[in-house]
Parts: sequence; structure tokens; C-alpha cells
Amino acid sequence: PEDMRLRNWLFGHWNDVAREYGFEQYDSPVLESEDLYVRKAGEEVTQQLYNFQDKGERRVALRPEMTPSLARMVLAKGKGLTLPLKWASIPQCWRYERMTRGRRREHYQWNMDI
Repeated sequence: PEDMRLRNWLFGHWNDVAREYGFEQYDSPVLESEDLYVRKAGEEVTQQLYNFQDKGERRVALRPEMTPSLARMVLAKGKGLTLPLKWASIPQCWRYERMTRGRRREHYQWNMDI
């Protein structure tokens, strides 16, 4: 509970700052097509993903970052969006790589995208 209180306090402040500067909150699915990340970073990125084949035999991955998901969302909306966008998020992300100081396999990432 103490860690959750601290996280909620911190995320609350981040969200307040984002709103103060005119950003709208967004989120995306935690599970994305593995190909979304391969297109951005190349085939070798699969070694850094929590990825698997789902029951529909599709290659999927837990999101390691938000940028490819954001790009997919923007492309899907197309000309229906008013530019410039000001979107903010604090997604939970996962990377399958060796843990080092300050870099864990599961993390949150504050994004303010224009």
C-alpha cells in the first residue's frame, strides 16, 4: 500500500502537469502485434520482447514502449485528428533484457507526445 500511495501521488502530479500544458490522456492495448515492433526496430528486437503466439496463432508482444502504439493509433485516425496532437500517457511497459541499475523488466514511462 505504501508503494501504491507513492506511485499514485507521483502519477497524479505528472497528470496535473500534462493537463496544465494542454495534453489529453490516452492509452493503448498492453498486448500488440509483434510485427508493430519489428517494423520499427528490426527482427532482432524480438529478443528484447515478452512475446508469444496466441490461441489465434498470431505473434503478439507485451508493449516495451509506447511510440509504435501511438503511431498506429494516429495512422488509424488519419485526417480525423486535429493537429498538433498533445497526448500524454503513463503506460506500463515490459522488456525482456538483462536488468541493470535503474532499468527493470517492468516499468512505467511518462510520455508527453506532440
